[in-house]
Amino acid sequence: MPKIRNLLISLGAFWLSLHLTVLFAWLFGKLNERVIYGDSVFAAIAMGAMTSMGRALAASLAAVLVTLVAVSPKPQRWAYIVALLYLVAPPVRYHWHVPPTTWYRLWQGVDRAWPVVACILAAVITARLQQKIREAKAESEIGSVSKL
Repeated sequence: MPKIRNLLISLGAFWLSLHLTVLFAWLFGKLNERVIYGDSVFAAIAMGAMTSMGRALAASLAAVLVTLVAVSPKPQRWAYIVALLYLVAPPVRYHWHVPPTTWYRLWQGVDRAWPVVACILAAVITARLQQKIREAKAESEIGSVSKL
């Protein structure tokens, strides 16, 4: 039963993050407005990261939520479902009227992969911080019991 609960938490966090994506994409779109990117590889990577920053933030928040709420010895693994859903079914679609160049394919790949990477990083960092907090509480409880 906890596996079904954790799966539903992951799916719900993904669904919620899709709704937050609209707000975050609008906010980050304002930062990206009137920015002209060059023709280099780094420019394509930067453009892909900046155009997907709203989705990356929404995916990160979903990963943090899942990691904090899921009941499991390693709750960050349930956040990987959110990352997988962002990889398989991203909320953007690309349509080309002419065949895309290699530069556009690189931008498209980074645009699609950056939310996944941000989601996984947020889940791992949250799990590590949560583990350190638990260890600190356990040490303080042991210290207070030994003083008695």
